[in-house]
Amino acid sequence: MNKNLQSYLDAIAPLITQSQIISPDCPINDVTNDSRRAGPGFLFVAIKGAQADGHRFIPAAVNAGVSTIVCSDVNAFVPGINCIAVKDAYVAYALLCECCFDYPAAKMRMIGITGTNGKTTTAYLLHRMITAGSQRCGLISTVKYQYGKLEIAASRTTPEAYELQHLFALMYNHGCGFAVMEVSSHGLDQRRTANTRFAVSIFSNLTGDHLDYHETMENYYQAKRRLFSELTSETAVINIDDAFGRRLAEELTGVKTVTYGKSPDCDYRIESMSLSAQESIFMLNVKGHGMVIHSGLPGEHNVYNLTSAIAAADALGLDRETSISAVAGDFKVPGRLEFYPSPSGASVYVDYAHTDDALRRVIDALRPICRKRLTVVFGCGGNRDKTKRPRMAKAAAKGDRVIITSDNPRNEDPSAIINDILPGLPAGCDYQVEPDRRQALQLALADAGEGDIILVAGKGHETYQEINGTFHDFSDVNVIQEFFSTCKK
Repeated sequence: MNKNLQSYLDAIAPLITQSQIISPDCPINDVTNDSRRAGPGFLFVAIKGAQADGHRFIPAAVNAGVSTIVCSDVNAFVPGINCIAVKDAYVAYALLCECCFDYPAAKMRMIGITGTNGKTTTAYLLHRMITAGSQRCGLISTVKYQYGKLEIAASRTTPEAYELQHLFALMYNHGCGFAVMEVSSHGLDQRRTANTRFAVSIFSNLTGDHLDYHETMENYYQAKRRLFSELTSETAVINIDDAFGRRLAEELTGVKTVTYGKSPDCDYRIESMSLSAQESIFMLNVKGHGMVIHSGLPGEHNVYNLTSAIAAADALGLDRETSISAVAGDFKVPGRLEFYPSPSGASVYVDYAHTDDALRRVIDALRPICRKRLTVVFGCGGNRDKTKRPRMAKAAAKGDRVIITSDNPRNEDPSAIINDILPGLPAGCDYQVEPDRRQALQLALADAGEGDIILVAGKGHETYQEINGTFHDFSDVNVIQEFFSTCKK
């Protein structure tokens, strides 16, 4: 902050199409795209968004005392005020925010993780590995944002541009030399990370999701690809067992590519696995050197997550033995296959799985240790990709019993969402519909006994349920524990 306008003009120079500069040396006190936050000496960016056009709020920003306006429509210029027209206001806003906080990401080693599934677990693994080596590391994940001992509940996977740069600045000011972050396809498509350069980036996998936004899998892939083709400066760690991952590895130039998976040509090759509901043991071959890895994270999907984290830690120059030891044993990630033993003898697992691929992987992890009945409780989010709803049903049917309920219906009718889910159930599937999520959980728990497993999927760590624009307090874990407490009485 406390820069003059010329510094900001330099930051967005390639985007400027027309300008009306009254005073290039005027100080800029802050940057915002929200007229309600604007004040004297602010730079206001008018963005045409999906819900509202920021150009409508230029008069309010002017009344608040802003000195400069950046927009995409020259007809919105205001006499007597610095006005700049740009090709893309989204990109300009991110670049201006980066400038405002004096480019904090450039002062740290950044690690970015993208893909449909596995981002959060991999971020937690890498954060633990880095801090185990006595390094300070920031964390931006779907669950929380962290710098030092301070933690903030996450509002979204990749924060909007201003919040993101502010977090980077807080991390740097708290002595972080590293920062690990999940990078969403929305964040990449909207250029929220601006010119941030990632020392190491990880590609986990790509399966059907967010097609309400991206429309096609090709668009979804291209958004993810940007992290590696434009923003990665040193090493790309890629799962080539995934078809899109192999394509990415073949297309990339200009960065070192490290591959992982079961494929014979992987740099980090998974050779054998022994999996249970409480741990994973596998052989990892790195350039002819085999090592046995023990982890408290169950499931094949977590073997992949851990392998990618080890490869990334190696690329960062961390001590491998320290990294592996740091995540051995009882390492847990909130809302990711969390285990809760029932007084009835049943085993209850809570997982964030909200795509068909993630749900299928989690069920595959639980199936071998289920002695009796495996019940899957799930729903689908409203105002999101409708194409995955029947696919979720097909994946859930790999369980013995399915209870379909609400997730975060948002502004959709829960019954309409469930009606989109039902066609995906195969003939003969044992299922029930209970739109009230609390009652659905109680229904599943009520008749579960010794040897049964209940998988509660979709919301994981979330402590709310979003209904018609209102966030209601709701936690799957709390409902489960409340039910257990009544059983003990």
